[in-house]
Amino acid sequence: MELDCIVVGGGLHGTLLALALRDRRIALVETGASLGGNHLWSFHTGGLPAEAAALLEPLIVARWPAYRVAFPDRVRIVDEPYASVSSQRLDHFARQELGPAVMLRTKVIRIDARRVELDDGRVLEAPQIFDCRGPESFPLRGAHAFQKFCGIELEGTHSLKLPTLMDARVEQRDGFRFFYVLPLAPGRVLVEDTRFSETAALDIKAVEEDALAWARSQGLKGEVVRRESGVLPLPIDVMPRGDRLGYGGGLFHPVTGYSLPLAVRIATGRPPRALEDQQRFALLLNRLLYRATAPEHRWRVLSRFHALPGPLIRRFHDLETTRADRLRILCGRPPRGVSLRRALEALA
Repeated sequence: MELDCIVVGGGLHGTLLALALRDRRIALVETGASLGGNHLWSFHTGGLPAEAAALLEPLIVARWPAYRVAFPDRVRIVDEPYASVSSQRLDHFARQELGPAVMLRTKVIRIDARRVELDDGRVLEAPQIFDCRGPESFPLRGAHAFQKFCGIELEGTHSLKLPTLMDARVEQRDGFRFFYVLPLAPGRVLVEDTRFSETAALDIKAVEEDALAWARSQGLKGEVVRRESGVLPLPIDVMPRGDRLGYGGGLFHPVTGYSLPLAVRIATGRPPRALEDQQRFALLLNRLLYRATAPEHRWRVLSRFHALPGPLIRRFHDLETTRADRLRILCGRPPRGVSLRRALEALA
């Protein structure tokens, strides 16, 4: 069979790209038994181009008109729409749309300009090859921090109407720590213990127990029906670059680790303006957070940021900040716990 293009890697980036190209003769090659792994991706919907919104629409499992953040000195509802896409929905929809183009449990051993060699001896050829393999294939260079999380989905009734993107009114340990809560349905809620840390160590059992204990303290009951966890390296000095797509090509947010806004924009041919410039600014913020701010005070930096206007916060998550946005983020009196000397070193 003649192919127009081959997409290697059936994670978020690769699957969205394959869906955007489904009118062509394609192959989507994935090592795992399903597309997308075991994830829930969330995003701010307000700034998406029409083409990107249309591509994501069949994949959305929950949406909300606003979201909440909570810090020891601030609780706020941000009037910006928010939504979630699940790997299960992504896998089901993509297999339905792409049919035999999806090649699961298929390992790639070599990629050339027009050829993909598989471990069973087969060779696929196409004029275009997109390498969308994940972070395990392309370790970051230079210094980096880590976004670590353990999430549990509880099945049981609750009264939550809006998601909480950050509740940092908890003991600050292992870096900046907060809880992330998504009421996915009247009978289901995701609770995630998240840390932005200098270390990659993650005791999944202990952190899951912390998440469950916190959920119970908030009156959230029910049985655990799904778990997810992860450790994502976040760059501090330099982004990965190259001709790859996805994580290996640096197509993610350096501060948050968010990948969906970039993945859908690139799949639909609408990447953000001046992406490298946006990411350089984000790397600067990482240096300020991890090198100039004491771990126990990092929540103050995030609280100050979440006092800014909702559209600015959305543009930051989408890597669409303006020059005025950046000035508003950086200007003003530094929060307690920020070393002025180290901040100036980071800025320099």
